[in-house]
Amino acid sequence: MSTALPSAEGLPGGAGFLAPLAERARRGDVLVDRRDGRGSPPMPTDGGRRSAVLIHVAGTDLAGARLVLEERGHRLRSQPGQFSLPGGKRDPGDRDDVHTALREAEEETGLDPADAHVLGAFAPIPMPWRGQLVIPVLSWSAEVPPLGVQDPIEVERLVWAPLTGSDSLDDAALRRRGRLNGHDVGPVFELPEDAFVWGFTAMILEQVLAGLGLDPVPADAPTREIPPERRR
Repeated sequence: MSTALPSAEGLPGGAGFLAPLAERARRGDVLVDRRDGRGSPPMPTDGGRRSAVLIHVAGTDLAGARLVLEERGHRLRSQPGQFSLPGGKRDPGDRDDVHTALREAEEETGLDPADAHVLGAFAPIPMPWRGQLVIPVLSWSAEVPPLGVQDPIEVERLVWAPLTGSDSLDDAALRRRGRLNGHDVGPVFELPEDAFVWGFTAMILEQVLAGLGLDPVPADAPTREIPPERRR
């Protein structure tokens, strides 16, 4: 079993290793900057639809920590088979963005909100091509909570991705730069069991690693063309 680190101020015991990232989340800092100079369309004048995703990290030290990802249902019309963080759009009855992230995670993975200690929420990330603002919410638990697919139409499977070590998000052998139609589309993580993570989710994961003092995917990492079945 992992040895708990001393708690950083304001964090529960065992979550001290997340202190740098948690502090940024508490301040509402920007996690991912989507300004890429490619002439993205402007956001709608009403600010767009709000959505939230949950970055849930389980563990009591960096060596043993892991976060949960989900493979989207293969019969969905939008991004079938792609890997994402639990989350979805804000409902009228949601109190705030944290409520949205926890509600969606419970509906998709069975995560009991009582098992998730919320550490903060980052600034909204604009996605103008979808008319959407996405708010990443950071949460933590000492142990991996009991999760399972709640709706097989919406979620194909769940994957716990280690942050460090062999077969992890930090494993150089599994880190790539994605290519799509001749363009660099950012970091790619080729995790075991065909858990291919790219796009918006991979960008968030890369910044989570950087926020914990780990290296981002280098610009000269091997390139990988996005497989047709993962780009729909």
